[in-house]
Amino acid sequence: MRAVTSLKSPTLHRPRPRELLLVALILALAGMGLTAVGLACSDPGPTPTRTASTGGITSTDRGLERSPVELGEAAGSLWSEAIQRLVQILETKPRPAAAYAQIAQLKEDYVQKMVALGREIARLQVDGRAVALGRITAALEAAADSEWFKRYVTLYEEYATGDQEFAVLLASFNILTQYADFELLKLQDPEEAARLGID
Repeated sequence: MRAVTSLKSPTLHRPRPRELLLVALILALAGMGLTAVGLACSDPGPTPTRTASTGGITSTDRGLERSPVELGEAAGSLWSEAIQRLVQILETKPRPAAAYAQIAQLKEDYVQKMVALGREIARLQVDGRAVALGRITAALEAAADSEWFKRYVTLYEEYATGDQEFAVLLASFNILTQYADFELLKLQDPEEAARLGID
């Protein structure tokens, strides 16, 4: 524990970069779990049916193109792809000021892709949404021990002690899947949900 160096800023402990990333991952997983629980407790509407081809739950009245399983796996894959593309950029050790615009655009590209998936997920019946969100959670959990995710954490830690705005941008990639879960996004970042037209 650090001693207080000024009466104006009584900080006792500044979280380490790894702590911040782990907290973000835990919050994302917890948020997904809470959303799934909330969905399971709400009015289910029409009874969903299982499709023979995918085994996924689909609505009886909407003719959806992708099953809940496919939607959840697609969101997990997009998240993985986004972080791996970020790692490729960071491996070149760019200066934060030089890379900020490129990385912010990369994030926005994936935000838009996640929102598109989120619109499909939001149209699912309650059971289907729970399945999709469960698949997203499974993808996050599976990635925790992957080499590319470990490299992301290491690179984030290298940048986290410098430009804090850049560090926050890098950390925000870890919670991209919230953009596919509109209830979670509205809860955690209502301004961002409003910016994206999610009500």
